[in-house]
Amino acid sequence: MTVRLGDVTFSDWVSLEYEGGFTDTFIFDIDALNGLPPFGYRPLLQRLVAELNLKRPGASFWIRVASPGEWYLMEVKRSMTRGLSIPYVVTTKDKTPDYRSFSFGPRLFSSSFPPPKVDDEISHISCEELKCLQVLARIRKGTDNEIASLAGLPETITYEVLQELQKKKMVIFKLGEVIQKDKSKPKIMDPYPMWHPRRSGVSIALRSWGASEGVDFSGVKELNPDKICTPHRNISRIWISWLRAAYPRAEIWTGWSETKLPGIAFYPDALAWGRIQGHETLFWLEVGDDHKKRKFIEAITKKRVKASIKFSRRTGARLIYAQLSPDWVQDAGMCQ
Repeated sequence: MTVRLGDVTFSDWVSLEYEGGFTDTFIFDIDALNGLPPFGYRPLLQRLVAELNLKRPGASFWIRVASPGEWYLMEVKRSMTRGLSIPYVVTTKDKTPDYRSFSFGPRLFSSSFPPPKVDDEISHISCEELKCLQVLARIRKGTDNEIASLAGLPETITYEVLQELQKKKMVIFKLGEVIQKDKSKPKIMDPYPMWHPRRSGVSIALRSWGASEGVDFSGVKELNPDKICTPHRNISRIWISWLRAAYPRAEIWTGWSETKLPGIAFYPDALAWGRIQGHETLFWLEVGDDHKKRKFIEAITKKRVKASIKFSRRTGARLIYAQLSPDWVQDAGMCQ
């Protein structure tokens, strides 16, 4: 039940009964398999909290995470260590919080009234269509196999889904312009056509992530868009499908290409998350650059390996680190 408050929407609302009264609690749902890494929600949550402070004094905030494992949930919690200005709690989707679970005691009322309901804008979109739209909204444009890999769908089904979305005018297959860092340079066209999301498709993806109209959620997009269409970027995007093929007995739940990591100076070319041999595991990919000077490559490779180990230890998840590069580059990173 989506509810509206001013200019923003929430996944739901509930009045929790505790000793002494009832809460006025707004709910924000996060699906770990929605195409977004767990690190980028804070700006959106702060925007929602600002609206609650303005329009609903005394309200509390309940963030529910649907996740096949614990790592994603814990990263969402970790991103909230600086706290919010209202009582909040982060739980799994199926767990109801007790009063002491909130960051501080939520205000209790003798009664509370629900906010108005609004139509769910994504109810007419299939699960497969939504996954493709979510991927495209983050990566900006991509090929069939890249979208299939990031969406966790077979390529044949992905192509059929994209064709249907094109009929609905939510995506378009076209030759687009290269996204350049230097905007003053002459325009260059991409070397081949790709799938692009239309405005309506991006809107659906944003609503599925809980971003209301006017909320800036651009920080979740794939980094370095000027590298789109390069072999380096293509490898980063199809990393997840390679993993699923290489580890058929493992559970590869999801992953992301070119994403920032909190507290880490380096970011992976791709990061996947799943379970292997009963343990939650992060699969870190680095696509090496063998055309640079040897000393530079050796130094940067060592730093990247150390960064991946630091991140793994901090999160508690196991790590599989992969370096796609000549043998001497791999040796440089492992000889520490």
